[in-house]
Amino acid sequence: PSDAKLVSVVGTKPKGMDDDDWKLLCSYKFGTIIFPKSTLFDPLPCLIADGDLDGDDYFVLYDEEILNHLLHSKDKLTVKSRKLLHKLELPDGAGLIINKKSKFSKNADNKWLAKAQDNMLDFSTKRAGSQVVGKLWSLCLKSSTRANRKIDLYDEDAISYAKAYKDALDVQKHGGQLVLPRHLHQNLPVSVQELFLTPR
Repeated sequence: PSDAKLVSVVGTKPKGMDDDDWKLLCSYKFGTIIFPKSTLFDPLPCLIADGDLDGDDYFVLYDEEILNHLLHSKDKLTVKSRKLLHKLELPDGAGLIINKKSKFSKNADNKWLAKAQDNMLDFSTKRAGSQVVGKLWSLCLKSSTRANRKIDLYDEDAISYAKAYKDALDVQKHGGQLVLPRHLHQNLPVSVQELFLTPR
């Protein structure tokens, strides 16, 4: 649930913005996403499913009926979701063990490109990564579906599977391992369990 964010969009020229900059902004085609730059919170792409700007797709929802429900509904589940949707900070205790580093990273070395190429050519690991992506998606859906067929977004096992699923997409590109609670490992094929660590 914390991967989505509820933010305001700019509809009128902000105070202090140059007229030419505003005209340029208005000239962009519908569907162009321009993320804000702020010193008050982490970059918005990082807050949306740990995204970045290397080709990630972003889904933008502006359906008036759904947004009205999210903003004003008083049912317990929506109130809980609304707090997460407004929260503009990285989650606490993120257990990411992915080598998501670029040449611009402080921790990168001069062989970053060669290492990335080696990882992309490691076909056995990529095959295991592809298998685990689909399996994690299925397990997330199964864990979050209640007996009455309703979806529980806050089921702890479902959230663990969802986080691992999201990270599995990056492992295929960057290498590394996935974090998943030990009791959930048994639901995965033995052939892919080497990709997983148990959180501390």
